[in-house]
Amino acid sequence: MSTAQPTQSQEMRLRPPAVTKVEVKNFRLLQNATVTFDEDVTVCVGRNNTGKTSLAEILSKFLRPGEISLRLEDFSIGSHAEFAEAYRAYVAGDETAARELLPEISTTVFLSYDGMGEEYGNLAPLIVDLDPECTKVIIAVRYALKPGAMKDFFRDASAALTEEWGEPVLISLVGPRIPHLYERTAVAIDPTDPVNSRTISMREVAQAIKVDFVKAQRGLDDEKERPNDQIGKILESLFMVAAKADDGSFLKDFANRTESALKEIVESLDTHLQDLYSKMAPTVEEFGYPGLGNRNFATRTTLDTKRLLSNFTSIKYPGAGGVELPESYSGLGSRNLLMILLTLFSYYREYASRGNKPCVHLVFIEEPEAHLHPQMQETFIHQLGVFKKRFPVADGEEESWNAQFLVTTHSAHIANRAGFPAIRYFRLNDSVDYQESTSSSVLNLAEAPGVDTDFLHKYLTLTRADLFFADKAILIEGTTERIFIPAAIAELDEKGQKEGAASLSSQYVSIMEVGGAYAHLFYPFLDFLGLQTLVITDIDSAKTGAESKQLESCCVREGVSTTNEGIKKWFDKSDLSPSELLKEAEESIPVDGMRGLAYQVPEVAGGPCGRTFEDAFILANPALFNLSSAGAQSNLEKERQARSLAKKYKKSDFALTFAISQQDWEIPRYIKRGLEWLLDRMSSNGSTDVDLSEKDVSGTSQVVVR
Repeated sequence: MSTAQPTQSQEMRLRPPAVTKVEVKNFRLLQNATVTFDEDVTVCVGRNNTGKTSLAEILSKFLRPGEISLRLEDFSIGSHAEFAEAYRAYVAGDETAARELLPEISTTVFLSYDGMGEEYGNLAPLIVDLDPECTKVIIAVRYALKPGAMKDFFRDASAALTEEWGEPVLISLVGPRIPHLYERTAVAIDPTDPVNSRTISMREVAQAIKVDFVKAQRGLDDEKERPNDQIGKILESLFMVAAKADDGSFLKDFANRTESALKEIVESLDTHLQDLYSKMAPTVEEFGYPGLGNRNFATRTTLDTKRLLSNFTSIKYPGAGGVELPESYSGLGSRNLLMILLTLFSYYREYASRGNKPCVHLVFIEEPEAHLHPQMQETFIHQLGVFKKRFPVADGEEESWNAQFLVTTHSAHIANRAGFPAIRYFRLNDSVDYQESTSSSVLNLAEAPGVDTDFLHKYLTLTRADLFFADKAILIEGTTERIFIPAAIAELDEKGQKEGAASLSSQYVSIMEVGGAYAHLFYPFLDFLGLQTLVITDIDSAKTGAESKQLESCCVREGVSTTNEGIKKWFDKSDLSPSELLKEAEESIPVDGMRGLAYQVPEVAGGPCGRTFEDAFILANPALFNLSSAGAQSNLEKERQARSLAKKYKKSDFALTFAISQQDWEIPRYIKRGLEWLLDRMSSNGSTDVDLSEKDVSGTSQVVVR
């Protein structure tokens, strides 16, 4: 019985193999992290030192052939205690248990492939299951203690260390032995039966998955330390790939024609140089030095084609009047973009030149935004997935480039343009436990529960919000707060510095204008990110109109409800009176997890309360506005007077006047309490905020307003 072959339409639908997920254990900050991969471009975002580069580092080290040597510093801090546990088991005589307890660094790669084809190519050695319906491959690469090396690993350690084991012991006893007694091994695991596995070689892994890395430091702006043009080096690598290409290919033809041209040049140079020496020979003989005058010389010219391009080839740009400008005269942005594109093209060429191509090509690009203006950053990340088709077309090839790109970035423009499904957010775990707080989790934004991803993606794209990279965030109502809040932070920091306290300006605080009607849509997203956030909004008191019978704005003292959706969603109540809200915030601002809510409260207990920012500001600074302080006035009369004064100002004029023109004012109590709460709260890395004023930090404020 013949096996049915896929039809042409089915073949067109066959999807190439792809990495779907990677699990990393005990590598630096990635103690137990899982990263899902997009089939085209995956964008890794997050604050500095959250493990983004570590992901690229471990895959680069673990999926490439050749020897590797890791150190104690490469093991996650949380795994250090496992060395002690393993040692205690070893001293107790249970070496099997000791080996199981001893920490190892591992990465497990999950791939998917289309099961319709019969030939799996380089993927075949990694397929160990017998289930015809299974279309997954699992590869586990481990860096663990060598077999039989337990005795050497713990030699010269006394039994007393079972109680005294700690960091000094790790560094002095275990640390130096890890590079010599640990080794890397790889196994293919049956997706249908994890117990079933087969040892594979790193050569087989590399044949299935090719890994390349475009680093952030590309040497573009280091003119003194860069004797040769960087682009020439990439051209050299392109030529070397061409020389190794299969016979009859475009690349091989190019290399052969180049070699022939150089051979003609070399023969011509040899002829001229030998003729020159023949004319010089009589002069040399006159020196009469032994071994020199009685020996004939022959000249030979050697041109290394591999070095020719890097040493003598450069990019020239057209200038005015026919003058050509050197590569270094071009802007860093243009050169950076050209460097990245040529590097990617060289990686593609190396991939395409192999007769037996790898199944998957992982390409890591670190911080492509360097020197690129925002529009170019967006264009680059949008076009990145298109290169998979354009590069083969440039070579006249029909087969596509089966590449998956992993981009690490600190650019809000790149993150916003990529879209939620492609973003992986690296977040330090929020914990009071030191070991847990020094490891990261990787979040897939597409899996955030209760998040309106369409709305947030559109909003973040329009506002260029940088929530992905901030230490903390402040969500505000509108223009007035956007102008005033940074001034309030500066005012609060100035007073705090005099008292030796920490400051918000030393942290990366993102201020984002969301409006009272949309703030609640950010709540589940902020909870998912685990980002410390202060929401500053208006109490928006209202009462039923005498004629309209609809809710109308009014002073707080006469209000029966609030029209603020953000407040209603916070307390999960549709009917809240201002008096109830003031009671909720009587002692401190309402807090829900890592979110704090600040709305207007009286400046003094039992005093008048503003309905909006302008009202509250006037009540906090009565002398600035000649607000009557007659004792006979009721709180309601004072609130009405403040509202009347506020209506004389345009919102933007009000904020500009008191944020820039006039400086001698008091911060409204509700805002001050909120900012103090945000400052006192723990950072998202689980540690208490500290003042950076005495450290080597920029003197400019890190408060970012969007």
